[in-house]
Amino acid sequence: MKTFETDAYIMRVHDDLLIEFKVKKNIKLLDKDVWQSREQSTSYMPGKKFFVLFEVEEGFDVSADARRAGASEEYSKHVAAVALCSNQLHEKIIGNLFLKVNNPIVPTRFFDDRVKAIEWLREKQKM
Repeated sequence: MKTFETDAYIMRVHDDLLIEFKVKKNIKLLDKDVWQSREQSTSYMPGKKFFVLFEVEEGFDVSADARRAGASEEYSKHVAAVALCSNQLHEKIIGNLFLKVNNPIVPTRFFDDRVKAIEWLREKQKM
C-alpha cells in the first residue's frame, strides 16, 4: 500500500487496486487535485484500473471542473468503479448531483455506509 497526501486529500492505494480517497476538512476539491491523484495512482501501479472509495471530511466542496474531470473519459481510463460515501445530507446532495449531471462513464454509486460501499467495490472487482 502507498499513501499520498496533499493539502487537499489523503489517498491510500492498496495493492489489490482499492483506492481510499478522502478530501480533507474545509477543502474545495479542484480539477488539478483530481488529475494529480490520477497521476499518483497510475505512476504507482501503471496499467491498472482502480476501484475508488471517495469520502470527505466535514466542510468540503467540489468545483464544477473537478466534477467534470472525475466523470471524464480521460480520467475514467484508469478507474473501474467509484463508490461515493457520506452520511451528511449536503454531501449526499452533491454526490447525487454529480451522478445526475456529470453522468460518470464507470459504474458509480452513492452510499451512506462505508462497509456497504467497500462491499460493492469488492463485488465489482470480481466481475
